[in-house]
Amino acid sequence: MIFIPEKNTKKINNTLQKNSKTMIFRTLFAIAAFMMAFSSSAQIRTGVYFSSDKKYNEIIEELGIPVPGNPVMIVTSFVPNNGSYVWYLNESKAKTGASLEDNPKDLHAGIFLEDHGGLIPQVIFKDFAKGLAQPRYLINFCEVGDADKNEFPEFYLTYFEESDGLDAKPLKVIVYTNTGGEKLSKSKITGWIPFQEEDKYREERDANFKLLPKAIRLKAEKILKDAKNGLN
Repeated sequence: MIFIPEKNTKKINNTLQKNSKTMIFRTLFAIAAFMMAFSSSAQIRTGVYFSSDKKYNEIIEELGIPVPGNPVMIVTSFVPNNGSYVWYLNESKAKTGASLEDNPKDLHAGIFLEDHGGLIPQVIFKDFAKGLAQPRYLINFCEVGDADKNEFPEFYLTYFEESDGLDAKPLKVIVYTNTGGEKLSKSKITGWIPFQEEDKYREERDANFKLLPKAIRLKAEKILKDAKNGLN
């Protein structure tokens, strides 16, 4: 039997307690780090790409361009437990004889769910130049968000229809959301920008918009307001 003096015994016990606390701290730190990593990996991840970006070309090479025209912007959004979504916002040469400008454009957009067999359409959008009217994306106000915190994003498509007439011009925010169906649902808020001084600005909300969660309605209304201010 080895005899350890009482003084040394206390020292050893103190050391063991200290090491034990250190191990517990390190274990808790490792668990916390793992939880943080898991939490961040479970969040919605969104990327926005333009023609000058390498990823823009990689997406086109891998998935193609499933809607007419060329992408002005491509947005990707990975949604945990749902999959990866790709949002194309395209322009093409106008098919009709629009005359507001020399090179009129038609708008085509689509949101697709990536699948092993390709892309599954979720949303198809189109608006055409016609007569003296020319629709334009307001790219800075086309957004992806999760305003209602339900872990599925909303897609906010914002565009303005310029025209040469005296009527009010429509500024639209279209909201695509997941309401439990196979495809995304559509709702819309429109701000009518007055052309003549005697006219007043007004807003219209469709029936689906009025059914949206309050947080989503407020976000869409803010986007509309900011886009309107950007036009002034």
